[in-house]
Amino acid sequence: MKGTILLNYDENTRKVEDEEKSRFLRGILEEMGVPIEEIWDSDEPLNIEQRMKLRKLLTSYGINVIDNYEKMIILVNGENVAIWNKPFYKLKKDMSQNTAEKQLYLEMNLECWSLFEQEENTKQ
Repeated sequence: MKGTILLNYDENTRKVEDEEKSRFLRGILEEMGVPIEEIWDSDEPLNIEQRMKLRKLLTSYGINVIDNYEKMIILVNGENVAIWNKPFYKLKKDMSQNTAEKQLYLEMNLECWSLFEQEENTKQ
């Protein structure tokens, strides 16, 4: 799946990345039927205590989440079920805006993959 999010030039891109990555992970876990509701009750990134509880829960289901700077990989019993790649950015200019601050904006380009996406596509 690919997607684009438009951001103000001065927006905190790291925060938006973390939110999108969290949303992706949560969606995959829900799709797999992992009972995360008690641990993760909002779309916000998890705090340290929640992460520890989630890691314990995921271990009991044979799920590993490998998250480094470039990508997040979700494995179930060693098999790859999802990948979230670090987004890339394009600086854009909208000349229709009146002020220079509003003319510049960022395109955040997302690319991720999941086994569930493929299953949905084959069902259609």
